[in-house]
Amino acid sequence: MSREKVNRYTRRGFLTMLALAVPGMWIGMEWNARQAQADVSMLGSGRPVIVQIHDPGCPHCRRLRRNVESVYPEFQEAMEWRIMDINTGDGRGFARQHGVSHMTLLLFDGDGDMYEVLEGVRSEDELRTAFRRLQRDG
Repeated sequence: MSREKVNRYTRRGFLTMLALAVPGMWIGMEWNARQAQADVSMLGSGRPVIVQIHDPGCPHCRRLRRNVESVYPEFQEAMEWRIMDINTGDGRGFARQHGVSHMTLLLFDGDGDMYEVLEGVRSEDELRTAFRRLQRDG
């Protein structure tokens, strides 16, 4: 085999590995981010926690998430926000444990006790008011 063919195959192999590695790394990073979002181990650690029971395929759930994303930066110093995907075993179990379904926000005080349940899509103003109550009382 000529040196030119070897170099061509080497370049193709390298480009193929690169083409497969980049999506693989992205998938890995996405998986880690989702795992971190669903980590509710901090419940009862002294900080209030907002847990969204979420179905990524539900347009209303996505709207609720966008509304929380808009308001949460005002409160991130005082509380945590986690997202439990109801399509996973952990998410289904957490929702079942608290007797709720998707499109729901569960607000926990710093002791890990249920403070309030918000079902359905809520406006940014409604969320801001609820988060202020949690921040004040939680």
